Amino acid sequence: MIDLMKKTLLTGVGLGLMTKDKVEEIAREIANAAQLSTDKGQEFVDEAVARAKKGREDLEATVQRLVSESFKKADLPTREDLAELTARLEKLEQHCAAQHD
Repeated sequence: MIDLMKKTLLTGVGLGLMTKDKVEEIAREIANAAQLSTDKGQEFVDEAVARAKKGREDLEATVQRLVSESFKKADLPTREDLAELTARLEKLEQHCAAQHD
């Protein structure tokens, strides 16, 4: 039964979206309901928090990748592209100003 509860808690994107406090709270409730020892209960809570953190990091990486891919597909300039164009424009302005003097 505890394995099923554990898998349910630790599966999916939902865990990654929970706050650390909420994950700890739910994990403690499960540990208490399963009558785990203090050590086993804390181990379960720690595992849940670690998995939640990893889930959050994975979700952030996926969102970042999807946003980057979307910008590339939309053919929108990146911050680097704009910085490069700005530098080229400033260089051209300096060159033009030097020729007029």
